[in-house]
Amino acid sequence: MQLPDLTRMGIAFAVALIAMSYLAIDAGVADVSSGTIAKRIEIAQASIADAAMSQHQVASAVQARTHRGHQKPASTVE
Repeated sequence: MQLPDLTRMGIAFAVALIAMSYLAIDAGVADVSSGTIAKRIEIAQASIADAAMSQHQVASAVQARTHRGHQKPASTVE
């Protein structure tokens, strides 16, 4: 694996660990009903997925912009 891939995996792991820790603490302090915990897990998963998609969109935009910068200008034929 390349270094950027490992960095992304490390960030994703840290975010997931923090989210699960927050959910565990919040569930222990507040309400312990399984429905509430399941809903909070769904919200955390959606948040993590949204963050991952946002990162992918930014990376794609940067890559597209960089690619456009390296293209040769089109020649005009009259």
